[in-house]
Amino acid sequence: MALGRTSILRHNLVSIVCITFFVIIFLCTQPALDSASLSTSPRLSRITGGRFGVKTSQLHFIIPASHTSERLCYNLVSAAANRYPAPQLMGWHGVGELDASKTHLAKLRAIMRYLDSLGPAEDDDLVLVVDAYDVIHQLPPQVMIERYFDIAHQADIALAKRFDMTLKELHSRNLRQTVFWGPDKICFPHDPRAPRCWAVPPSPLAEEFGPNSGNGDMEFNDPHWLNSGTVMGPVDDMRRVLRATMAEIDNTWDANFQFRESDQYYVSNVWAKQEYWRSLQLTQGADVAGGPSDRFVPETRLNDSDAELHIAIEYESSLFQTKAAYNTFFGYLEFSQAGHKANMSIDVLNLGQQFKPYEIDMPMNVLQALTQLFDSVPEAHAGVEAKDWIRTVKLGVNYVSKQIYGLWHCTGDKQWIDVEYPLLWWYPYAESLVKAAVKSSQNGQLISSKPIAGRKWASKAYHAGPETPGANEYGGAWSDEESGRFVGWGELCGPYEGMLFQGERGAGAPPEAGTPLTRRSGR
Repeated sequence: MALGRTSILRHNLVSIVCITFFVIIFLCTQPALDSASLSTSPRLSRITGGRFGVKTSQLHFIIPASHTSERLCYNLVSAAANRYPAPQLMGWHGVGELDASKTHLAKLRAIMRYLDSLGPAEDDDLVLVVDAYDVIHQLPPQVMIERYFDIAHQADIALAKRFDMTLKELHSRNLRQTVFWGPDKICFPHDPRAPRCWAVPPSPLAEEFGPNSGNGDMEFNDPHWLNSGTVMGPVDDMRRVLRATMAEIDNTWDANFQFRESDQYYVSNVWAKQEYWRSLQLTQGADVAGGPSDRFVPETRLNDSDAELHIAIEYESSLFQTKAAYNTFFGYLEFSQAGHKANMSIDVLNLGQQFKPYEIDMPMNVLQALTQLFDSVPEAHAGVEAKDWIRTVKLGVNYVSKQIYGLWHCTGDKQWIDVEYPLLWWYPYAESLVKAAVKSSQNGQLISSKPIAGRKWASKAYHAGPETPGANEYGGAWSDEESGRFVGWGELCGPYEGMLFQGERGAGAPPEAGTPLTRRSGR
């Protein structure tokens, strides 16, 4: 009897072990679900967990937009051509405080509402927010993500040097640089007395604009002020920055102030408080130098640790290239030299006889990403191989920082975005690239299966399939309307389709296609 019971127990134990083994294998090979993936909306990513120990995070692509326009479609087409996640439109057809046609603060409120809707499992995801009507994308999101982490690491090293401590010590004091805004060459709204203008640190480019650097002309200014039209950072840190900004609005909004509805005004003020607090740490509470004699000083105190929000500026335009006062210092180059290098032969710094032509490298991840996109639409360039194309295509470059920038932001006079759109590398293949991107999105393709910062990367939102009203082969965007509906291509960009795809449909070639270098002047 004892042997029989032992045999039965052994048999049951083996069965339990086998079942447990197969359950574990099944779970490890299935994407984990978070609460967001239980939504009935088809837009949500279902890949938030990890396989075999490699976590998969998401990129949230946010565009605050209240209505459609030709220039919004520049943004949408260029993003799709580069295989960004399906955009999520914040403040779409908003009313009251969410009506962006009446106040720029609607943008902040809509983004805040979205961030508050996300759960803790998404705190480490990345968010990219771009203005709707003056942005064109040049590089794919996997390049942007890689650059983000490289920039954040280098920014932390610079901050540690400023504080004369190690990175470990810096992080133990909760000092980091994680939320990166675009750079401006002017403090706006301008007021030399305001901390947002005087209390912020210089950029690494302060002396890089030639002999005229810092001569008082906006063109030669150090790009070390904040532009609120582009920002990238982790969900949780972004949430903290926006909460502080909303509190700043509540505490300081003045009906008689000219720029009372400027989002940049409030975000810059919050950033200035952080930078003043950091300077207080260095002076150990003593007076912080800077500004005119009648300057305004933030009420921030030495022990006010809540002032540290990890806000930073992306100085070198690796992610974000602003236009205003940068006209002379960016343009388009062919990377046709050996080793995929471009030859910069124009003396944009006015060095005279001291000028020597110099080379600018195409990073390997840019080469690989663009080659992959080009190869994904062979029907659009029959007979042309990627290895030949990549040596003739012109890419937008910041001549000072030597960076092929990720996106172009038309700060200042908005008419120039119409000139810029057909200059981008994807313009001759835009229609095919958009169609291929929508198919890829509907199939749930990852942004990067190769780990970046130890994680794979997926889209937060995917293009809707044919079962969704309004969806077609050109995709669209998700709105934050109460219904959370998918806004299809026909409604968004259908009226402008001929112009948007003109480069591929044969009605015209990209401007100045035969020259290896395009320089802007007088713009």
